[in-house]
Formats: sequence, structure tokens, C-alpha cells
Amino acid sequence: MTRKFLLVFTLSLVLSFPLMLSVFGEGGFLHNQALRREIERLKYSQQVLSLQVDSLKNQQDRMGERDAIQDAAFKYGYQSEGEQVFYFNLEEDDASLQVPVTASAQPALPAFAGLSIPLILFMALAFSTLLAVCYTLLVRKRRKNRGLDG
Repeated sequence: MTRKFLLVFTLSLVLSFPLMLSVFGEGGFLHNQALRREIERLKYSQQVLSLQVDSLKNQQDRMGERDAIQDAAFKYGYQSEGEQVFYFNLEEDDASLQVPVTASAQPALPAFAGLSIPLILFMALAFSTLLAVCYTLLVRKRRKNRGLDG
């Protein structure tokens, strides 16, 4: 009986530890999934920044043109000779004048880094102990039932 208990415990430990390590450990399945999500988020942020850089380069290229200079001047309130200027009260629209928050400014959630090896070993030991105890109880119950029936 004791040999079978040790055999069940050892086999379950030998099988469960590498399995739990490959799922929950560093470099395991859950860690790799978290890294993939982080890579996708960073790719998206990189694309957004790339588009912003391209837009700024286009604005810089157009800055020498007469129409671009006039547009910039009108944007800041300058006027040409003979123009009549109208001013509007923008008190309720002050919130719309603020700089928009880009996607890269949002804090990212920390990625799952995997559980430590001692914690995974403890989980495997607990699983193996539970399995061995259940096996022992099952064997005792069978023996008791055989004793009553026979």
C-alpha cells in the first residue's frame, strides 16, 4: 500500500510539474499570450505615431506655400487688409480646445510574467498529494466493500 502511494505521488508530481510549468511559468502559454497582446498594442501605438509623424512632415513641407502660411495666420487670428473680423464667444467650447489624448498616453496593464518556480512546485506538490490521498481513499473503500461482500 505504501509503495503504491509513493508511486502514485511520484508519478503525478513528475507529470504535473512540467505541465504546470509549461502553462503558468515564465515562457509558458499564459506568459506568451500576454506578450502577444503587448506586441499587438505596441504595434498599434507605433502605427499611430507613424501616421502623426507623416502628418507633421506633410505640414512641414507645405509651410513654404502661400496658402499654408495664410491658413496658419488665420488660425492664430491674423487678418488680411480689408477683411472684416467676427469674434465668437467660446466659453462653452473651452474643453474642445484642449489637446486630445493619444493612444500611447494610456497606461498599459502589466503583462503576465509567469509564476515563480517554487510556487509552481508547491502547486504540483499539492496536486500530487491530493491525487495520492484520493487514490488511497479509493483503494480503502474498495477493500472495505470487498470485505463486506465476500
